[in-house]
Amino acid sequence: MSVPAQAPPTATPAATAGPVQDVFYGPLLGVERPARPGPVPDMAVFQGWVGQTVRDLDPTTEADPVGVLVNLLSAAGAMLGSGPHLRIGNDTHPALIWALTIGATAAGRKGAGTNTARLLLAAAEPEFFKGNMLSGLSSGEGLIEAVRDGDPTKEDDPGVIDKRRWIVESEYGVTMARSRREGNSLGGILRQAWNGEDLGLMNRAALRVTAPHLAIIGHISPRELRAKMQDSEMAGGTYNRYLPIFVHRNLILAESRGADPQLVDNLATAWRTVLADARQAGEVTLDEAARKLWREDVYPALCGDEDGDGPLAEFTARAAPYTLRLAMVYALLDHQRQIGEDHLRAAHALVTYSRASAAHVLGLVEHTTGDRKLDKLAAAVRTVGPRGLTGDEVYRLFKKSTKDERDRLVAALLQLEGYGSAQIPGAGRHATVLLYAPPT
Repeated sequence: MSVPAQAPPTATPAATAGPVQDVFYGPLLGVERPARPGPVPDMAVFQGWVGQTVRDLDPTTEADPVGVLVNLLSAAGAMLGSGPHLRIGNDTHPALIWALTIGATAAGRKGAGTNTARLLLAAAEPEFFKGNMLSGLSSGEGLIEAVRDGDPTKEDDPGVIDKRRWIVESEYGVTMARSRREGNSLGGILRQAWNGEDLGLMNRAALRVTAPHLAIIGHISPRELRAKMQDSEMAGGTYNRYLPIFVHRNLILAESRGADPQLVDNLATAWRTVLADARQAGEVTLDEAARKLWREDVYPALCGDEDGDGPLAEFTARAAPYTLRLAMVYALLDHQRQIGEDHLRAAHALVTYSRASAAHVLGLVEHTTGDRKLDKLAAAVRTVGPRGLTGDEVYRLFKKSTKDERDRLVAALLQLEGYGSAQIPGAGRHATVLLYAPPT
């Protein structure tokens, strides 16, 4: 196996050139790929240094690349601590990414995604993984105890100094069942922890946490998630703190021995520098180009997602802040203190994929056409809501395709039930947008 050279520690790594869709999910010479039963992420999610890392590790694991990606983003956010942050209105958001990786018990390869990320990051910063990785969420009191402040009435009780934790729950259905028990405070404490707020319990004055920094990855099967999720839980707001990420085994590697140690060492050396640099960041902002993209394109699209109701809208209610949190982590891992357009597009693509994952898992996608590109266009039209999908957005979705191919996709979409087009007035000639109206 060839081992890539270490990435320059002070430069933004360039994305791999060429058709990256063939690297991850399309046909690949000499490699067997299982059929994928759910949505496929836009390749924009594999942006920058973290995306390059996923590419380097992909041939070594059967894990879904998007599963490895979200584990890296979540773990890295936990490792960075509470220093890096961004402002959204009057709220301060830390670099905390919570995700539910949702896949079939055998074919999902959920654990393989976590283990691949942990193998690399533990090589980069082994001290973090000796005491800062937890599992076994059971109660609010237990979570607080793991990162508690010292008891002010006791001189020899400093409490827990390092408040960073990466919590991995390989049986998240058990965690869901525990949090539903009467009197269990876990759900409320988790909602506070996602915000980075101080934690405490009214009946336990001595049990408090100042400035916790907790990131969570949960593993669950689609069937178990559907069985355990209830409207009251979604209304409580616990599960819209998580990005639902559908995962499925992406390769069949009968005799894989995993990543070459030299590859892991090279990547770990670069990650050590990346994390140390990012940890020094304070407030992260958007650069001018990203601000324009957010204001004119991404935020209106995310607001369109909020117009509906029901379980899908409940599950994805925090799409806007999550887009900016993800963009911040992408930027920090590229040695940037400002979010650029590519970081924002990557984050938006991952949030869009999480929405598609939720729709798929909750049974809200009745069928697919069998044409991956057409399914991608249809999903994009549904996602933007009533404002419609513009021609420019169609181009950006398929900018590596020819105009004839894009025209073919649009024509095929307009033949599907519920899809149509409309003309909207503009400064010059009218523009055409693609729309979706659910059949009545």
